[in-house]
Amino acid sequence: MEIDLKRIPDKKYFSTIEVSKIVGIEAHTLRYWEKEFGSLFNVKKTSNQRIFKKNDIVNFLKIKSLIKKEGMTIKGAKSKIKRFEIDTKSSTNVLPILKSILKELKK
Repeated sequence: MEIDLKRIPDKKYFSTIEVSKIVGIEAHTLRYWEKEFGSLFNVKKTSNQRIFKKNDIVNFLKIKSLIKKEGMTIKGAKSKIKRFEIDTKSSTNVLPILKSILKELKK
């Protein structure tokens, strides 16, 4: 699931309309996905407007790929994303251990 980061403008914050255009999904669908995949998004709300960051757009693109391209259900996409998060956390925890072992072997 590769995301083309070149299609995301280099700016700090994005409105719902901007995210909708970048991702190619209607705003109401983005709001629904935001509700369903809540833990993935760090959305700021100011005066009744949602403000998204680049990472949020990447997450929307991942969800779109899983649902639209791979034909997954919301439940299936949630499960796959959760497994990916667990795998990522596990591999992150292994890195310090491997560095320590490598350091010991070099002695």
